Amino acid sequence: MSSKDQLILDTLFRDMVKFYSSSQTSLVTLDAIIESINDLECDDEMFAPQLKEVCSIITSSQPRMFPIDNLIILFEKELENNDYFKDKDLTTKKSGTIEIIKNLSTRLEHDMSELAKQGLEHIEDGDFIVLHAVEEPVELLIPEAKKMGKEFEVLILRQESVKTEQVVNVMEKNQIKYTVIPEWDLIHFFDKVNKLFIGAYAITTDGKFVSDSGTSNIVSECHIHQLPIYLFAPVLEITPTFSRDQNIYLKEESETAGGVNFTLISHSSDIVSLDLVDHIITDQGEVNQETIAEHCTV
Repeated sequence: MSSKDQLILDTLFRDMVKFYSSSQTSLVTLDAIIESINDLECDDEMFAPQLKEVCSIITSSQPRMFPIDNLIILFEKELENNDYFKDKDLTTKKSGTIEIIKNLSTRLEHDMSELAKQGLEHIEDGDFIVLHAVEEPVELLIPEAKKMGKEFEVLILRQESVKTEQVVNVMEKNQIKYTVIPEWDLIHFFDKVNKLFIGAYAITTDGKFVSDSGTSNIVSECHIHQLPIYLFAPVLEITPTFSRDQNIYLKEESETAGGVNFTLISHSSDIVSLDLVDHIITDQGEVNQETIAEHCTV
């Protein structure tokens, strides 16, 4: 694949996480791979190279996206165990490969369900919870808590319009009481809110997590004001790689203000220390920062 095509796919990943959590984005990606395999027409000997190229593209994305990154590594291991169905015809290769992907999708869906169950223990009647982005707490936990009849309110910190609209839509759909404020206005609500819920794109074994731009400022401010911070993530988002290896995307845009042209620089994600997080909740329950590496799945 050309570098230009890689850039296009990287942009697609970054756009998708404006609408979905990284877990849901991973499921969408797996479904897309299945559709691509169904449509693939190639010589038998080209099947393995095609799959390897797809895997390389995904694990080289900017930024790296989990859980899909780990799922692709597990996918490749299964393909290697089956020698990429080397001596099979194309139809059998396709069906065997799709079965592996479906099993991975089932695993992630189960993990997401378990994460929601674990998270319910951390929502109580009367909570006023700060939310920031479209991640697991928004898609999974908050709606499930509402269905169970828990009474709480959320404070949505406004980001770019697309992400904020998605968070608001989830609240509206589930009839959850909410208030929207600019990120910088949080200082006026620390006497009202009692928890911050956040998600991640990845948790790295050097004691960091990768999340939406702006997360670092919000987490730091909440930490200073001793607001309990809860990070929700399936264990498939835990990676043995370090934060410096997460391919954070640097965007440069031409801007004009007052007749002056300048370049605006921004990064796709924040890297935040787990030292600022009070509770790390996974599908396997609450885990300690010191034991993060023990939960790596690849």
